[in-house]
Amino acid sequence: MTADHDESPRDAGSVDELERRVRDLKVLQAFAATLLDYHGGIDEVLWDVAQQAVAKLDLEDCVIYVVDEDRGDLVQRAAFGPKNPREREILNPIRIPMGQGIVGSVAATGRVEMVEDTTLDPRYIRDDQMRYSELAVPIFNDGRVIGVIDSEHTRRGFFTEWHRDLLVAIAAMAAGRIASARLETQRRRLATRDSLTGLMNRSELLNLLQQRLDHASSTVVVIFLDLDHFGVINDSLSHLAGDELLAQVGQRISAHMPAGGMAARFGGDEFVAVLDGDLVAGRREAEALLAAITRVFDSGAVAGLHVGCSAGVAVGLAGNSASDLLHQADLAMYEAKRSGRGQVKVHDSRLAAMRRREQRLVVDMLRAVERRDPAIHAHFQPIHGIPDRRMVAVEALARWRHPEFGAVGPLEFIAAAERTGNIQPLGRHVLRDTFKHMAVWARLRPDLTLNINISPLQVQQDGFALQLLELLEEVGLPASRVACEVTESALLGDDRRAAQVLGALVREGIRLVLDDFGTGFASLATLTSHPFTGVKIDRGFVRDLSSSQASRAIVRSVVVLARDLGLSCTAEGVEHPEQMRILQEMGCPMAQGRGLCDALPPADLQARLSGP
Repeated sequence: MTADHDESPRDAGSVDELERRVRDLKVLQAFAATLLDYHGGIDEVLWDVAQQAVAKLDLEDCVIYVVDEDRGDLVQRAAFGPKNPREREILNPIRIPMGQGIVGSVAATGRVEMVEDTTLDPRYIRDDQMRYSELAVPIFNDGRVIGVIDSEHTRRGFFTEWHRDLLVAIAAMAAGRIASARLETQRRRLATRDSLTGLMNRSELLNLLQQRLDHASSTVVVIFLDLDHFGVINDSLSHLAGDELLAQVGQRISAHMPAGGMAARFGGDEFVAVLDGDLVAGRREAEALLAAITRVFDSGAVAGLHVGCSAGVAVGLAGNSASDLLHQADLAMYEAKRSGRGQVKVHDSRLAAMRRREQRLVVDMLRAVERRDPAIHAHFQPIHGIPDRRMVAVEALARWRHPEFGAVGPLEFIAAAERTGNIQPLGRHVLRDTFKHMAVWARLRPDLTLNINISPLQVQQDGFALQLLELLEEVGLPASRVACEVTESALLGDDRRAAQVLGALVREGIRLVLDDFGTGFASLATLTSHPFTGVKIDRGFVRDLSSSQASRAIVRSVVVLARDLGLSCTAEGVEHPEQMRILQEMGCPMAQGRGLCDALPPADLQARLSGP
């Protein structure tokens, strides 16, 4: 390009020009000294290049572009002049594809471009105000262009070789600091981002959520997402396929997030989304996220598959704790899982209090079991013969006196142990305590039988039979003195495994009693398909004996059936003399219940056994 000759170029040998060049060199020297001690991020370096250095070189404007490594184009990151009338803010920042325009050409070729008349260069892209000369220099790092410094001027032929050399020097000095800042940004990204999905990690989300809550002017919504049965994909396809699925789920969540929203992979197959809004908006967004996540995948190793997802929603206010809010959303998500999966549940303070208590009970229970704390122990309810009311057996019932909550009912803590997969250690602890006492009583009453309740989860557990037999051997209690009570639900899972476990116990001499008989859908078939030696009539039928003809008919039929099959028969839940009278008339051989004797502590039961 040639200079516009109606504007005379500056005389490089004039006194004024020499003084200006001295000033420019001092600016360059000061800029170099500043960069030596620079510790800011990329944006701080860029803005200081544009404002502190270039502004002092008497240029009209300067815009610095940086290569976006993710998108492969150039984006405006800092400016001096009309482009940013407000401090450190670019108005209408633009992106330029590689090779497009003068700036794009510099980025693509790595060569300096100094255009004397932009009206004669077809590459010129007018941004806001028309300018007639342009100087663009590349910023290099490790031999590749990482950005471009671009300056334009309203006067044709304004830029000189001196300007070019100054900007080249500034670009060279700034390059190292820009690269260092970029490395620091990448390091921070690695520390705050999940490497698989690119979303925030747990610690970064907690930090930013707390900041948002500390300064919130409205409510903040947290959505906790957990994939349903994700382990099936890992097990059936491979962990690589599972990772690909997680990555695509992360992409869908990220693409769905509204402006100002945050998304994180919280760990495993758990994700969290944060946005401003109320409970109604939160539920709506959660349902939309579920719809996005559960669409059939159409690419990669998971093409043609889909995954289910459950979500919990909680809303927080300014001053709330980020960890508490996440916990509330997490609890709501677990309610969605318990309610059938694939749905959205909103945090409920009452349910949350119940779940917190359950979690506390499970943690304290495991600690107590680990140290063999006698606070978790067994009480024993006698089973009496009819009509002599002689004690023929005892049923072991778990009890727990919690140091803070007091007596916790077995229905609560056993159910909590089953829901959380901790029934096995609890069962071993209670059985050890039970067998220890029964080994003593067996010497006092050689004919006494111990009935123990077996959870459906224990029946389905590999190695349960061996563990039970080892505990019996540990205390010296013969297997023939024990009867295992199981409900029909224990047999409805893996029936083959249940048959193996129960068969192993029966072969060692342990008796098998079908509990809650009459309430299942196939109790008669169950009796004939497993080696039961007895049945227990459900307390619901016994309760209504004196008032319900139907209950009397059912109990009478069970008593006759048990007698004909050669099974023992026990009516449980007896509370009134009238119930005992009817049972005796029907020929029921055994009964238990509070009307006969409540469950007793071991010492009280031993006193009865030792008495006359």
